[in-house]
Amino acid sequence: MTAGMTGEREQAIRRRQMASFGRLLADFSHEMCNHLAVIQEANGLLEDILAMEGGEGTPLFAALGEATGQIGQRVRRSAEFCQHLSGMAHRSDTPFSSFSVNELLAELAVFLERSARSRQVALLLELGQEIDPIYNEPALLQHVLYQLYAFSLDLLSNGQTLIISTAQAEAGVVISFRLVGVPELELAGMSETVQAAVVSLGTKLEHMEITGEGAVDSSGFRLLLPSLSVA
Repeated sequence: MTAGMTGEREQAIRRRQMASFGRLLADFSHEMCNHLAVIQEANGLLEDILAMEGGEGTPLFAALGEATGQIGQRVRRSAEFCQHLSGMAHRSDTPFSSFSVNELLAELAVFLERSARSRQVALLLELGQEIDPIYNEPALLQHVLYQLYAFSLDLLSNGQTLIISTAQAEAGVVISFRLVGVPELELAGMSETVQAAVVSLGTKLEHMEITGEGAVDSSGFRLLLPSLSVA
């Protein structure tokens, strides 16, 4: 077996692994949504009972009302997480597909916010308007964007900001990472596996020239994600 055939076989295995992992996550998120629906229904029943029993103005009624409100809020937030998780999981259903880069990035950002908060770094999305869908590998793009985020986060300190933006280009969609507070960066420090994944998307990373307010204390990079031809 040649090296090329071995590489193709490994890629096929990796894709099947990703598909299996995606299906497991999708099943998990669907099951969690079912449990959340039951909790929400029970919480709604409790609210109805409180309304029928009366007791407005008493400490017990106030405490129970506050508790049911918090439960409802948490259930809705958890359901949103599950929906985003399901969306991410289904990205690996097929290796190549037509998808919205903005939607994919918005889904991913929901799960990036926690690590950004723990590092006291502000994560901002600036999604361009009227971005055309592209045909590429959505699951691989998720992986690449997460790795680029992790690379950026390691360079940022408390109180600094990471801005991820998208813009329409003639050949596809430009995704930019701007690190506010980091005057310069070296893309050579990025792992070879991430750089290889970027190449697999049909693109490359390049330094981004920062202009305007705060340009002196900022640096960044971008990639032009092409829309591949449908075989």
